[in-house]
This record gives sequence, structure tokens and C-alpha cells, in this order.
Amino acid sequence: MSRADAPPPPTPRKIVIVVWKDIITRADWVGDRDAVINEMYPMPCVTVGWLLLDTEEFVIVVDSASKDRDYGGVSVIPKAVVVRIEELKKATPHSYLTGL
Repeated sequence: MSRADAPPPPTPRKIVIVVWKDIITRADWVGDRDAVINEMYPMPCVTVGWLLLDTEEFVIVVDSASKDRDYGGVSVIPKAVVVRIEELKKATPHSYLTGL
């Protein structure tokens, strides 16, 4: 079956905020053990978009969609770094980082 004959994929209907912690790396000299501990930590991040897929291992969030159901701005986020997923509410993205 060609793409033209295939039924359209379901349209994502849930807009979510994914709060997650990014992995950081530094290639330069940071310092002694205390300097590393004080300066190096995962960076809290927020991704906003339509929830396309939610599995046990990862989520896929998209921030753009075309009329022919192509998606852009695709983020695949491993569940191991996800802090929480919430449906979009009236708040700024930074308000979801409070306390992280």
C-alpha cells in the first residue's frame, strides 16, 4: 500500500509540557572534585508540543504539523530523563521549572 492509499495517522490531540533534565558535558578542565560537584549538574528543560507517542522508553513531541499531516520540530525524549509530563495549562514554560 502506498502512502497515498494509507489511512491518515491519528491526529495528536493532547498538547503537553514535558519537563526533563538534559545531559551536560564539558571537555575543558573543571577543577577538583568539589568544583565538579558544584558546577556540573543536569540542566532542567521544558519542551512544549503535541504528544505524538508515549511509550515506556520515550515520548515523541512535535511542535509543527502541516495540512498533509507531516510533522516538524520533532523531539524524542527518553523517559529516563523525564521529570514529568503535564497537559498544557495557562502558565509560562519557565513556571514548570520551579524547584528544579
